[in-house]
Amino acid sequence: MGRHIQDGTGVVISVADDKDARYASGWKPYDGVVQEKTGEPDKSWKVDELRKFAADNDIDLAEATKKEDVLAVIAAARQS
Repeated sequence: MGRHIQDGTGVVISVADDKDARYASGWKPYDGVVQEKTGEPDKSWKVDELRKFAADNDIDLAEATKKEDVLAVIAAARQS
C-alpha cells in the first residue's frame, strides 16, 4: 500500500500498489514529510502555502481568495 499526496491541496490517500499508476497526475508519493516553502512568497507558491505563510506571520487575508490577491495582501503587510 502506497501513500500519495495531492499537489496544492495536501490531501493524502493510501493506494494499493497495483493502482499507483492511476494517480500519477497531480499526486506524488508521500513519506509523511511535507516540505515547507522558505523565503519571501512569490507566484511559484501554491495558494495553500501562501495561506500557511500568512497564518504563521499573523497576516489577515480577509476576503482574498485568488493567488494574486493573497500575494498582494501579504506584500502589503510585509511592507508595513
